Amino acid sequence: MRGHVAILTSAVLAGGFLLASCGGDETRGQTEDDVLVSVGDSTLTLREVLADIPSGISPEDSTELFHAIVDNWVRDLVLYRVAVKNVPDLDRIERLVNDYRNNLIITSYLRQMEESGEHIVSEAEIRKYYDSHKEELVLEQPLVKGVILKVPETDENLPRLRKWMASSSGEAIDNIEKHGLKQASQYEYFLDTWQEWNTVADQIPYKFFDADAFVSDTRDFETTYGGSTYILHISDYLRSGAGMPYDYAREKISGILLNAEMSRYRSSLIKALLNKEMENGILKAGLYDPLSGTMRKNEKKEKKTDKR
Repeated sequence: MRGHVAILTSAVLAGGFLLASCGGDETRGQTEDDVLVSVGDSTLTLREVLADIPSGISPEDSTELFHAIVDNWVRDLVLYRVAVKNVPDLDRIERLVNDYRNNLIITSYLRQMEESGEHIVSEAEIRKYYDSHKEELVLEQPLVKGVILKVPETDENLPRLRKWMASSSGEAIDNIEKHGLKQASQYEYFLDTWQEWNTVADQIPYKFFDADAFVSDTRDFETTYGGSTYILHISDYLRSGAGMPYDYAREKISGILLNAEMSRYRSSLIKALLNKEMENGILKAGLYDPLSGTMRKNEKKEKKTDKR
């Protein structure tokens, strides 16, 4: 039976797509009232299903998708009608749905307002924070500067690459980049930028046990795995527990200050909106003052107390 329906559906789809391609009000009228199925007061039309089927797919895929859309629509509506009658805590579910919807709208609006403004943290603010919080800005893992190189273990340039990597002078780096990268599958240069040790170690297939001991005792390291040779040169390091250098801490501080600024902006925006709605008479204070966030004094009760 499904096969006969599929043949019929293909014909309907072909006709529907032909009508849709012609355009015009006549097409809209012909498809809009073509009801495929109804569940209670809800109806599903051919036009609605065709709108969800992408063009360019095969007739077989169109037929399969057609049935999936219709079957899912019917199943969901029937299950919903039965569930509404039998779920004991429907009010709580509706409240949760409304709360979730409201939160989505509020979050979207606040994000839109935040993105519309210019929120920039100045270098002076970052430096001031750094100088005031040096004792708190300590490293949880080592930082290193250096170079990583990965080449085939059969690379004939390996002897020269080892020498250049160990030197890491300007001339040596030039030689690596000009003559040593023809067969290289990885080259990471961070001689002038602090990198977290975990980020570096994750690129080398080797088990590093004591990170602080390794970076303190090692300048040049080499290992071979899977037909490739990994060479690491460490030019400088800072152990765990050391104070963060400014150029490393700068980005973290910028994020902290920006989040604080966004929080202040959001609070200011909400307060301004509350004031506006209070002035327009939309928001009214009863026993609770929404602007100050405090309970208001009951003046009538106080007057009665004073008379006594």
